[in-house]
Amino acid sequence: MWIPIVDLRLCKGCGECAQVCPDNAIEIVDKKSIIDYNECTCCGVCDRVCPIGALEIKNPTMPPILEKGVQLETLKDEVKRLKQKLREMRKTMPL
Repeated sequence: MWIPIVDLRLCKGCGECAQVCPDNAIEIVDKKSIIDYNECTCCGVCDRVCPIGALEIKNPTMPPILEKGVQLETLKDEVKRLKQKLREMRKTMPL
């Protein structure tokens, strides 16, 4: 999925992207463009008007650990260990 990303180091907060956003998903906060991804439809209008190139449409990549997905066997083992630890803690707690 392609989404707009603001480079906060470059953004000067001119507001041009916020003015053209048809979804009203961009606002200027502390002189920086902030995108509300709950409202953004990723139309790409905003990146075309940024005069300094601080806003680009990118395809973010998942961190390598998430590419493998959740390993259920590992997760099950971890839950078992945590439950055992909780039982041990309860035994040592005074009533």
